Amino acid sequence: MNMSKTENTPKSPLEILTSPLRADEIEWKVQASKNGKTLIAPYIDSRAVMSRFDAAFGPFGWQNALKEVGNGEGMAWLCGIGVKDESGEWIWKWDGSGLSDIEPVKGGISGAMKRAATQWGVGRELYNYPKVYLTGEHKFIPLDVLKRLEGLPTAIAKGVRLPEVITLNPDGSDVRKVA
Repeated sequence: MNMSKTENTPKSPLEILTSPLRADEIEWKVQASKNGKTLIAPYIDSRAVMSRFDAAFGPFGWQNALKEVGNGEGMAWLCGIGVKDESGEWIWKWDGSGLSDIEPVKGGISGAMKRAATQWGVGRELYNYPKVYLTGEHKFIPLDVLKRLEGLPTAIAKGVRLPEVITLNPDGSDVRKVA
């Protein structure tokens, strides 16, 4: 998996970090569910972030550090991800996150790590994904919808022009606009 344009040319660490995410690295979550529709969004989890850094720098070529901070509204976390450059010097990039709704501390730490990884270029293309809505109000994403969305990472990586908004039925089919 550490190969680039030609079979024998290894990717640089930065190319590994900034390569578009694969479908198996992306998860989807319900963002909002109201007024007869559900907004879902793609995200990367911390394990996928760690795998990217391991692939780019090896398990001993990167590290992370956490700092608990007060943000005026309560506790928050800063996460720094440091990597060794060619000279062996540590280079750090930091970002933060507040507590999450589910598992507040763990979620806040995970959020800070994912945001710090974005500073290094991991998963930045997620911000270019179309908004995806489902008809109906859902707490969970139907399996047929997840299957339908598996092709989005490849389309994004290939530069396929996609609509700004995609609306799907719970069976994964397109919502047809009635004229």
